[in-house]
Amino acid sequence: MDAPAERLSRVLVGITIPLLFLTALALSEGRIELIECTGDACSSSSDWALILPIFSIICIIGLIILRVSRGREYGGAPLDRWFSREPEKIMRQRLEDERFDSSDDRLGDRWAELEKKSLEDRYNEEE
Repeated sequence: MDAPAERLSRVLVGITIPLLFLTALALSEGRIELIECTGDACSSSSDWALILPIFSIICIIGLIILRVSRGREYGGAPLDRWFSREPEKIMRQRLEDERFDSSDDRLGDRWAELEKKSLEDRYNEEE
């Protein structure tokens, strides 16, 4: 099974290619004017057509970030917070360790501290 970041990379490639194609078609039909756009000459072009190149640029930036962060250690890349680059075995082990760290013992300690604070607040109010 691939890491989520690898799957995201494939999805971004699959989205970026059609977006770039549609952007090229919009440029060739004149729906997007980038050069020689003055005054009334741009009134026929659609502002909604600019969404295509903007999404294309966002997808390309995401792909570049994923490709550059391939060699780095997990946690050092900007998208690691949302999309893990770890293999499944390592991810499973890390999640098990996190689950073990947040076991019921720590929950009981937190509950006792909360109860203690509540009782102290009541005692202070009565005085």
